[in-house]
Amino acid sequence: MDKFALLLGNSGLVASEMPGAEAAAAALLCPSGSEEDATPGRYKIWELESGTHCSVIGTCLSLEDLHRLIRKANATIAPDADDHDIHGYFVIQAARRSVVSKLIHKALDRKYAPQIAHFRSGTPDELWALWRQAMTNGDVAGTYWALMTQKAVPRPMRIRAYNEIHMLSHLMGKSSRDDIKRIRQLEAAHAEIARKLEQTRARADADVQERDARIRTLEAQLAAVSTVPREVPAPPTMEGRKLEAQIDRLQARFSTLERRVKVERARARGAERQLSLIAPDRHRRLSGSPPLPPPATSEGLAPVADGQADESLVGRAVLYVGGYRDVTPRLRAHVEEKGGTFLYHDGGIEMQTTRLSGLVSQASTVLCPVGCVSHDACIHLKRLCKRHSKRLILLRSAGLSGFVSALSEIGNALPIAGAAAAGALMTMTAGEPGDGD
Repeated sequence: MDKFALLLGNSGLVASEMPGAEAAAAALLCPSGSEEDATPGRYKIWELESGTHCSVIGTCLSLEDLHRLIRKANATIAPDADDHDIHGYFVIQAARRSVVSKLIHKALDRKYAPQIAHFRSGTPDELWALWRQAMTNGDVAGTYWALMTQKAVPRPMRIRAYNEIHMLSHLMGKSSRDDIKRIRQLEAAHAEIARKLEQTRARADADVQERDARIRTLEAQLAAVSTVPREVPAPPTMEGRKLEAQIDRLQARFSTLERRVKVERARARGAERQLSLIAPDRHRRLSGSPPLPPPATSEGLAPVADGQADESLVGRAVLYVGGYRDVTPRLRAHVEEKGGTFLYHDGGIEMQTTRLSGLVSQASTVLCPVGCVSHDACIHLKRLCKRHSKRLILLRSAGLSGFVSALSEIGNALPIAGAAAAGALMTMTAGEPGDGD
């Protein structure tokens, strides 16, 4: 007689006569049994119905448990045996009374003693409620062992539990295949990101080398011009004045290029630091690990290394709202010398105030001279900074000295985003009133 027919019917004779569809329907009926089914005691594992041992071994014992049983039983497993072979060996041993089946039964009773204790008493409905709760929680191994071995559990209930465990194995197999597919897709995406990162690094290195070569060429040209011997001043001629003008232009150009070189080198170093952090962070996100918190000092401020004052604004954007237009070029030059980006808005005199929100969102810090901007613009700026959690520094004057002092404060203590930054959105920085540096 087919072993599955034995599992699905109330008795072997009835099951053999019952069509397959009716037998399956009978197994899915409400799991309440008659009083004659409720006998005390528990089955041994070799006393379970044929066909159930595979589900018990596969559900209730892990591969580590099976390897421990191999050592206890002094069993010899072929060197080329895989996990399925080991599983099949214990399924066969569990169906017969032997030393190995006794070890299996003792190991299961010891592992799931609390669940066995819960099934020693109670009505069939109460026992079924325990099984439904285990299925809902996803912790079915111990409850399944207790249910299958408890003689007081009606046979239809054991059949129903066997069917649910059987279908659950199919669902878990599909879920595992989906997880493998998703992992492979993530690995491919990670490889593509790593390739693009390497290309970006190579382009950045090539740009730096090209820039350095151009600088060396300009320095050689300037040195050649500077070593031209100058005789006793003679009455300036047209050619002499042109030469002096050319020298002045080259010197000015050299000074500008020298400042730009410092800025670009500082930005390159900042970009290298950022690139070195991208790959570990991407790997943590792909592997599901939580990101590492940013380093912070006891006051909640990131430390700035000594000797890096000229690079204290690398990777930061400073927004200046209001002030005098003729002073802004000097402010811009000062920010760029420190490696930062200078953003400007006149407070609504000629520029539209609608642009102010976008500039605030791009900036790291916002500076505003309260004496050279309208009251409405200042209020609007405070609201925008609070909305975007940006630090707002209000200057007493529109001069260069107050601006430089504020930048020094920014460079020496870089605020870290979070509760500390949100609690210090506005700061008043004193400047010499009326300084027009």
